[in-house]
This record gives sequence, C-alpha cells and structure tokens, in this order.
Amino acid sequence: MNKIFFAHQDPKITSLYEDSLVPYFTFDSAHDGLSAIRKIRLFQPDLIVSDYHLPLLSGLTILKYIRSHPTLYPIPFLFLTDHDDANTALNFGANEWIDRRTIAPPDLINRIFYHIKINQPVSLHKLYGI
Repeated sequence: MNKIFFAHQDPKITSLYEDSLVPYFTFDSAHDGLSAIRKIRLFQPDLIVSDYHLPLLSGLTILKYIRSHPTLYPIPFLFLTDHDDANTALNFGANEWIDRRTIAPPDLINRIFYHIKINQPVSLHKLYGI
C-alpha cells in the first residue's frame, strides 16, 4: 500500500483528509514543519501533501529540504493550501499546487493517485513488452 504524508497546521483539516485517504493509503501526518521533516525521514512516504503555512518551518522549507536530499528528492510533493504564491513553490520543484478552497477530498484522492502512478518506475518489460 502506498504511503501518504500530510502536513497541515489544522488538525480538523488533517482529520477530514485522513478519513478519505486511509482506505487507499497508509497515512501519517504532522501539524508543524519541523515534525513533518522528522517524520518524513522515518516514514519514507510515496507522496507528500503539505500546506504552505505551517508553524516552525513552512511548507516551502519542507519542499526545499526534500528536493535537496537525494533519497527524498523523487517523492512527489503537492501543496494543498489557500496561499496564492504557486510560482515560487513550482519553481522549487512542487509537483502540483492545489487550492484548498476549491477541492473536495475525492478530487484530492484522484490527484494523489495520478502523481503516484506517473512517478512509479517503469520496467523495461512493461515499456517494451519483453
């Protein structure tokens, strides 16, 4: 089962998405950026969803940390936020910027499945039919 890590400062938001994601993924979360980095290193998720605004370290700082470590670099990183500066995050390597005000949990699940699927390694057998 794929592992999803969710970083958001509001436990109610985390709980809402956790209820929607747990049937499909192993789930872990943090409510501040420093705890998120610690847990990500231990949990080794297949995908990270983060808010931009987090206590202690911002979501952008988490993204920079992830993109600076070779073992963590390939992990897809999605922002789920109401912050309006998508360009900065995308320039630092975020895979997607999702406006939390306009997306429902089922749509986020579809986005997560999409990013996990396109980031899976493809074997030569599947690619070339051998």
